[in-house]
Amino acid sequence: MFWKRVPALLSALILFLPSLCFSEAVPEPTVTPEPVQIPASPDDPPAVILRMTEIAFEEWENTGGRALPKSNKYTKWVNDAEWGWCAGFTSWCAMTAGVPQESLSAILKKPEGCDNPVFSCSAVSPGKLLRAFQYMHRTTMIPRKGFFVLYGDRTNHTAHVGLVYDTELLENGKYRLTTIEGNMKSTVRMYIADYEPLDVVGGKRRSPSVSNLSAVPEEARDGENTRSRTYHIRVSDVDGSDWYVTCFLMTWLPGTEQAETAESKEVPDH
Repeated sequence: MFWKRVPALLSALILFLPSLCFSEAVPEPTVTPEPVQIPASPDDPPAVILRMTEIAFEEWENTGGRALPKSNKYTKWVNDAEWGWCAGFTSWCAMTAGVPQESLSAILKKPEGCDNPVFSCSAVSPGKLLRAFQYMHRTTMIPRKGFFVLYGDRTNHTAHVGLVYDTELLENGKYRLTTIEGNMKSTVRMYIADYEPLDVVGGKRRSPSVSNLSAVPEEARDGENTRSRTYHIRVSDVDGSDWYVTCFLMTWLPGTEQAETAESKEVPDH
């Protein structure tokens, strides 16, 4: 009787062995941390972060709405290829200001979490920036001057990234955001919009049906929509839905001792 059962036992053993051999080889997935809670009232950013926002403003002024080729100075610090350069612009501004930066691959070799007063990732895509800042537990829904702002639409929660140039806390709890962003209409543009600090991505399978952005009321606007500066709320090219803020990437830590000097590190990812 025993010998008749050997083939069945061998078959079961063959099916069971792979789980024994490979179960420990599969790493546990990294848990995505919840956005960090920070006070609503703003602190002053470190000097190096202020310099980064000044550089972004200077680039916006100098560009003046002029269309740029896909290969430009915001991409050539990586290579001579043509690519969408919104993350290239933010990384270039940080690099030029002297904000400490490392490549995504270097960051992922470090322990999770980062308490450095100033931090950034030299990345060429919004998705890589989000991965780096999530890994270092530096995402939030509260905007601050000098943070990066990550946008999404219903098809992509990492559709675009820009730089927060200024914020104003309104009486209704919303923020008036002024952002400077590269690779919008092939140029550097300034956007002004009202933002409600709601995480519309969390729990919505990254396809929120509502936006946390709204247009600034006409009576509160101090200029016209132009090619370089606009109050228009952007919509998805796919389904016409409004863009939303996915989160803000914390290039500095409010309430911490601020770094006076910093310099870039590491060679960026390609």
